[in-house]
Amino acid sequence: MVGMSILRSAAAFAARLSPLKSGNNAVNLLARTIPQSTKVAVRWGHGKKMFVIKSTQYYDKRFLGLMKFYVLLTGIPVAIIVTCVNVFIGEAELVETPEGYEPDHWEYYKHPITRWISRYLFDSPVKDYEKAMAFIKIQQEKMEMRMAERAVRRHMKEKGDGPWYHDPTPDKALIDNSHKSTPDS
Repeated sequence: MVGMSILRSAAAFAARLSPLKSGNNAVNLLARTIPQSTKVAVRWGHGKKMFVIKSTQYYDKRFLGLMKFYVLLTGIPVAIIVTCVNVFIGEAELVETPEGYEPDHWEYYKHPITRWISRYLFDSPVKDYEKAMAFIKIQQEKMEMRMAERAVRRHMKEKGDGPWYHDPTPDKALIDNSHKSTPDS
């Protein structure tokens, strides 16, 4: 080990003395000197090799993979269900209604999926109408209550009743601050 390190330092010293004149000798092998111009460097590729720094694409690929998975997880069953409904059930046909029969609100739609959505997910138009009328009634009652409150406040202000009326406090000079023989008298 000691011999190799001495040889290496000697070869490096010799190479520093004449690095370009040294030929293909043992000193050149140990000293790692500048290669001769007759030797050609072999490069695999075109241009300068560079280490390009770019942001990671791990999270982008992960997001796109999960999105594709969940779209296909829901899309394939939905496509199968819609295809089966269209092939086996089909759209509704218009027929004569019997005398005295009132169709339900979902029976006015042609497609079976729209009928199902209207029947189980949405409220009926009658229920929507009742909710709107209840909202209007509540707003009307609030308006009447506000009008009555305004009338009461106006009457209280006119007659001096309520928070607008107050007794004037007596003057400080009229208060007797002298010692009393009996308390609270």
